[in-house]
Amino acid sequence: MTRATQILLAAVVVTALVPLWGYWYSVRHASLQLNVNDYALKTDTRLYGDAHDVSLVLRDASNAQLALARSVEPLGYILAIHPDPGIGNCEQRKNDFADCYEQYSAWSATWASRVRTADVTVGRCEVKAVPVTVSRANDEWPTWWIPLRHIGGLPRAYFSFAMSVDSRACVAVAPAR
Repeated sequence: MTRATQILLAAVVVTALVPLWGYWYSVRHASLQLNVNDYALKTDTRLYGDAHDVSLVLRDASNAQLALARSVEPLGYILAIHPDPGIGNCEQRKNDFADCYEQYSAWSATWASRVRTADVTVGRCEVKAVPVTVSRANDEWPTWWIPLRHIGGLPRAYFSFAMSVDSRACVAVAPAR
């Protein structure tokens, strides 16, 4: 094998392996967005509002518990809570957030695709077995290696979970289409 052939073969292998590694990494790490749409917060211009003071128990099709989540107040965004208290939701890990998030995202990827329902608590209202609309995207893995701000970086699968309730009536609501 000539030197030029060896270099060409190495370039082909590296060209194939870099995106494949990105795909492998992206299916083993996840970024989550959790939303509870509260129809009790309806206004003239909005069908629902974002619920605050939220606790979730995320469940799979067999009703087994996958994860717990809570809103971070006063902003109201919802984060899943890692079972290891040292990791939690990584908010307390200011000095080593990247290391914490690495573990958090790897844990999230182990269960995120299996979520089907949630027990939703908003304030004093608790609704069991609320259907969860799960959206998944995993389209950045081919470009993870490009060193630009708006693209690149370690790839992750993105999961969006949406649940709809009416906290005043304390019932689940079919999501608006």
